[in-house]
Amino acid sequence: MALKHEIEQAIADHAAWKARFRDFINGKLELDAPTVGKDNHCQFGKWIEKEGERMLLPKEVHDEIFSLHAEFHRVAATVVEKKKRGDIHGAQQDITSNGSFGRASSALMQRMLKLKV
Repeated sequence: MALKHEIEQAIADHAAWKARFRDFINGKLELDAPTVGKDNHCQFGKWIEKEGERMLLPKEVHDEIFSLHAEFHRVAATVVEKKKRGDIHGAQQDITSNGSFGRASSALMQRMLKLKV
């Protein structure tokens, strides 16, 4: 697949996480922290481990995006863990633009947008 298409799809997919977290926090959706934390289970994670490695050049670009994507999933898992522990406020705070998930998501999206240009 073309790099631009993969980036656009990844941006859309990862942007949808904020809505999923709202549903999760409100009890409308069930999420599992170990699954959410796996950065190689989403479509972009699978792509970045294979095709992305040869398409995202130089290697430093691939490694940076790979690292930002892994951080996105690591922080997403902590949102799930907080809610499951009963720390609803902490989970809600994390998904704000200034929260840990908001910042990780923004960093990943901003870096991917640079690739689209």
